[in-house]
Amino acid sequence: METRSSDLKLFKSIKDAAREELIYIKGRMEGKYQSLLTPWTKFNIASMNGIEWGTITTIGGMSGSGKTAILNELETGLFERNPSQDFAVLSFNFEMLARRLVGRKISRTLGKTIKEIYSADIANPGLNITDAQYKQALEYCRTIVDLPVTYIDIPMTVERIREYILRFNQIPENQKKGILVTLDHSILVKRNGGKDQLETLYELGAMFSEVKKKIKVSFVIVTQLNRDIERSERKENKLLHYPQKSDVFGADALYQHSDIFLITHRPEMLGLQAYGPKDLPVRGTIYWHYIKCRDGDPIVARMVNKLKYNTVEDYIPESST
Repeated sequence: METRSSDLKLFKSIKDAAREELIYIKGRMEGKYQSLLTPWTKFNIASMNGIEWGTITTIGGMSGSGKTAILNELETGLFERNPSQDFAVLSFNFEMLARRLVGRKISRTLGKTIKEIYSADIANPGLNITDAQYKQALEYCRTIVDLPVTYIDIPMTVERIREYILRFNQIPENQKKGILVTLDHSILVKRNGGKDQLETLYELGAMFSEVKKKIKVSFVIVTQLNRDIERSERKENKLLHYPQKSDVFGADALYQHSDIFLITHRPEMLGLQAYGPKDLPVRGTIYWHYIKCRDGDPIVARMVNKLKYNTVEDYIPESST
């Protein structure tokens, strides 16, 4: 079989690989190469001190477990914590209108519920937003409107997502930037031709793995749990409380491509009074189960449920304060 010049580009010697790795190690030592530090200390500890460039993070969870809140906080929180890094966010949000995502940011900033900032809390009208609080919302929006965050909220196929990522990278002001791509959520990606949802997820994971080798990019994907975790047998058996990889719809399709595979879980949504074999507390609590950490050990992190205000916080024991 004849070898084409294009085929030769696919080969990389161990010498070249070693040279590239040493350059990266030295760059990390000197601070030239840095991960994107997230708002959560426990995430940074479990990962490579944040979201490392060229990686894929998958976040699974039941509806109402905080998946979208995590993405929403990352969109703007990353800029606050990484002022020296030049990057942009491209958000594929197939579940919610872009303006509603901004509304969640306002909710988090003002410490008011979405219902309150929409003046829709009929039961407690005194909690609805005031003129002074609206001015606070206005001032906050002035601080974020120039951030390089772009939304696409029309569902599309895997191939179209790939096309728009590469097109976004070619916009002149983005060509020298890193790009954080977020997707909420995976099962809303449009199927192409006769492919089913599972085939589409495999195609999605493979596409992300391909694109991350072409441009400076990282991916954060949100996906859904299946219904197995809601079975009464699991609720009644403390040893079966914790979510597993198999609880994520089409888990294998995304798991193999992911560097971080995280399940965010609210046991109180299942009516549990205590969680797992150690009877962990459930009230006002979310648990982040790091099912896979490519360069670390799986852990379970206790978090504080502030989803009422569209945020999740690190849990800090009183003895640590």
